[in-house]
Formats: sequence, structure tokens, C-alpha cells
Amino acid sequence: MKFKFLNTEIYETPCPECKAFSFPITLDRMSNYFNGKEMVCPKCSAKLDWWSLLLRHFDWNWPSYTYAIVGGFTTSFMITMKPNEIYELDLEEVGIPKQSKILQTGYTPNGKGLFPVELHGNVPPRHFIPHKLHLFGRPFGEPTEETPVAVSICWTPKSDNNETWENIVSAVEAFTISDYNSCVIPANVAVEATLHDLMSDYFQKFAASDRVDDFLNNGATYSYQLNILLPMIANSIGFPKMPDFIRGNLNTLRSLRNSLAHKGKPKKIIDKKAISPLICSAAFGLAYLNLLNETKNQIQNSH
Repeated sequence: MKFKFLNTEIYETPCPECKAFSFPITLDRMSNYFNGKEMVCPKCSAKLDWWSLLLRHFDWNWPSYTYAIVGGFTTSFMITMKPNEIYELDLEEVGIPKQSKILQTGYTPNGKGLFPVELHGNVPPRHFIPHKLHLFGRPFGEPTEETPVAVSICWTPKSDNNETWENIVSAVEAFTISDYNSCVIPANVAVEATLHDLMSDYFQKFAASDRVDDFLNNGATYSYQLNILLPMIANSIGFPKMPDFIRGNLNTLRSLRNSLAHKGKPKKIIDKKAISPLICSAAFGLAYLNLLNETKNQIQNSH
């Protein structure tokens, strides 16, 4: 397979004022946000808000930007195609790991002569993108011998023991195809499961594991964990409190999850405007829980 590799990156979020500087989406940025550190663009000196910057990605609904919020990579490269010929695209050859989930593909001709068409068998897969693809150069416009084609692949690493992360990725994946109801349960599960693991680990030092499990599953369930125990634990280790509006959004997400799980439909129609801050809050919530857990472990290991 012949290709010209361009880059693999997680799209950065640009300054809305000058657009001359872009900020990488990292856990350090999240940490600065939760700790109330001022964010200033180094190019134009505009004061910025990390939440507002990332929420825009859902408004744009451009997959490379939306997936970037949950660690999604974009690999870009160029190939050359000929009209009426088939080009085999092997994504492992351009550095995309075999153990990864392909989220979206894009093919853009950079000239005349053909338009790339993805081929499939008589039973086309709808929910799985393979690592080997075949493109057909359908003649289009003024004839040429060959045409350069830009290829863009969105993907995310995948592991057998990272179900939580795969849930938040699934929520964003549903968002990109405007299936907003299907965003709710995986986004909620990602946060709820992470919070439960954090609580279970924290309380193991106070009681036997079976007592802790009974307490979390039958007594202090998710709502109590999120709204009472989490602020208490954060305060006890000197960690900043989760912003109230994010916690409120996570409560709304939980309520929608309950409606879908118990009644099969939400009380109100879920549209793009309603779901965007909820998924964004789930991503911020996961970052918050991971940072809090890291701080908790550091304190425990120092004693």
C-alpha cells in the first residue's frame, strides 16, 4: 500500500478570540480548571473558560473535534487512486493499532477525475468499521490518469479492561450520528461505574468488602454517592469540589437514564442542545474522578 503519512493527533481546541493558538486537551488542563486556575490565551491575552471551549465541540459536531474530548485520535494521510481501480486501505500500515476502534472514515479527492467509494460485501456492516477497507475510484468530472485523495481516520485505543472509557466513547459515537437517546445510558454508566469504584476503594479501609458493597448497592446508591459522599471525600483530602453545574448535569443524566431504563423513553424529547452539556459533563466528571482518585492514592501511599 502506497501512501504519504501526514500526522496522527488529538485535535486541540482553538482560542475563540484570536484563533491563532490552540490548547491541547489534557488531564492537566482539566486539573487547572477544577482548581480554579485562570486560563489566558498566550497569543491574544483573552481570558478563557475551559468548559466553554470544549462544549463548543458538540456545537460544531465535527467528529475529529468531538472525539478529541474523549481521547479520540485522527490519523491523516494521502493516497493516489486511479479511475475504475480498487485501492486496498490497510489502516495498520499507517500506524493505527490493531487493538483500536475505528470511529469514522473520510475520503476527500484533491483533484478531478474520480470520487472514492468504499466497497462492501452483500451484507454491509453498519456498526463496525474494519481495519482493512477497499476503495473504488468512480470516474467523476474531467478524466485524469490518477487523483490524490486525502484520507482521515478517527479512532480510539481499545483494551479488554477499559469498559468505562469505551462507554463514554460510545456516547460520543451516538452523538455524531444524532442518536441522542442512545447517548444517555453509556455516558451515565461511565461516570456511575467510575464513581462506584472510587467509593468502594475509599471505604475498604473502614469495613469489610461485603459490607461496603451492601452499603453502596443498597444504601448509599449513586445519587447519594455523587451528591453527598463525593463532596465529603473531596473535602477530607483537600481536593476541590466538583462544580455544581456539572454535578447538576450528571443528576439530569441519571434521571434521563432512569426514564429510558424503566419506561423506554424520556419525559421530554432529547435533542442536540439538551444532550451536549450532559455528555460534556460526563467527560468532565470522569476527569474529575480520575484526578481525585489520583490525589487520594498519593495521600494514602505517603502515610
